[in-house]
Amino acid sequence: HLLQFGDLINKIARRNGILYYSFYGCYCGLGGRGRPQDATDRCCFVHDCCYGKVTGCDPK
Repeated sequence: HLLQFGDLINKIARRNGILYYSFYGCYCGLGGRGRPQDATDRCCFVHDCCYGKVTGCDPK
């Protein structure tokens, strides 16, 4: 799912999503804990939660 999320960022923000956001905040990229640091980090948090509900797994 991370690659798909990166593709979405590439199309919308015209940035390399994997390179730019892989280590952004608390939730963008692999892993995650704590409180999201800003709106972008919250977007990554929400994405992970939605993905977890769809696949039936706990993303973090």
